[in-house]
Amino acid sequence: MNQLREHPGKTLGGLLAVAFVLFMCSGIPALKDATRGVNLVLGDICWFGFLVTALAFVIASVYTLARRTRRARSAL
Repeated sequence: MNQLREHPGKTLGGLLAVAFVLFMCSGIPALKDATRGVNLVLGDICWFGFLVTALAFVIASVYTLARRTRRARSAL
């Protein structure tokens, strides 16, 4: 959480970049259309990695916005 408090732009940008890469990898036809084997496993890892990273991005964004809002209200 310290990284998120000190550098929210870098942290959120990094999460977004990782989510984008995983999403693009999960869309590769060889991985997307696989029904068995290594390609299926890689496709699933990419897809569920994207979902977890997207969830982490949403949670970190809400945390950052709540923190900024709380700080702005306390300054008034």
